[in-house]
Amino acid sequence: MAYVRPPAGEISARPLPDGVWRLDWLLPPGKDLVTPELLLGRVRETLAGWTGGQTPPYELLDTGVHTVHHRLARRWRAHRVFLAGDAAHLLGALGTHGLEEGLRDADNLAWKLALAWHHGPHEALLDSYQTERRAIVSARLRAADQALPLVRGGGGLRSYVPGSARGNDTLLTDGHLGRGALGTPGTYAASPLTPGGLEGAVSIGTAPGSVVTDVRVTAEDGTFVRLRDRLGRGALLAVLIAPGTGVWERRHWVSAGIMPRLAAAVSALPHRAELLVAESYPGAAAHTVLLVRPDGHLVTALSGVRPADLYAAAEAALGGPATAEVTAEAGAEAGPGLAERHHAVHMVMLS
Repeated sequence: MAYVRPPAGEISARPLPDGVWRLDWLLPPGKDLVTPELLLGRVRETLAGWTGGQTPPYELLDTGVHTVHHRLARRWRAHRVFLAGDAAHLLGALGTHGLEEGLRDADNLAWKLALAWHHGPHEALLDSYQTERRAIVSARLRAADQALPLVRGGGGLRSYVPGSARGNDTLLTDGHLGRGALGTPGTYAASPLTPGGLEGAVSIGTAPGSVVTDVRVTAEDGTFVRLRDRLGRGALLAVLIAPGTGVWERRHWVSAGIMPRLAAAVSALPHRAELLVAESYPGAAAHTVLLVRPDGHLVTALSGVRPADLYAAAEAALGGPATAEVTAEAGAEAGPGLAERHHAVHMVMLS
């Protein structure tokens, strides 16, 4: 992805396979027709500005004019129907984060649907999908709305401000590289799944509700993997920060120190969880325990082994304790196969 500023204005250039480039620019204000002459003039002007004044040889493969829309559905869930991707939101103004947000919708919803499928519906957990994702996408739309006037420019006093062009490049690039207000995955700061009142909670380099840093961890089978590789499996992740564990094989320390107590606490959680060990994590002291959701967002960080806090945090991340009715229904429905339960959930995802 490159951004250039020829006389035609700010242009985004995307490299495609086979030496093809896609060029996009904002049309000037007004309702003038986009004639072939105007289009070719803009292409030549763009290429000339890009290459320093002389239009290089090129082949025009395709052209198109499209209107940018911002849309946000009011409701993302209606009983067994969920909206995701373009069915829930349209973010067409800057960057390519429409696709990225659709994938994040799927990450957020998949593990919740899986838990409801296998253990019975949990309304608070399923409702949290709309609460979490709609808030993030809404903030993204506001950021794009605030950025558009800067991208369009328009001259005036702003054109004389030193570094304003550089700021535009940074703004647009951040949107494609996952940085800044236009690109970061976002934090589920007001999530109903966030635990409260934990005595052992500590602050680390990742805020609760944010995506965890992809550090190297030791898995339960003793192999070294990336933390991100353990996501998306439907299990909660408990990560112990233990400096020096990467030097020795797991069999040398798995039964030493706080490991047995932590292993017992993890095995007692209300949902399947995997115990991982990392030598370090940004902002985390030794013996800090991180609880991570299946979609990679941090539930909480605890100082040491605190079984009660760990259980409470896991229970909150699952939407709170399941009711007796739900538990009974889950047990009764454990037998039917897929053909008998295909009607349980309908999901719409367009991208």
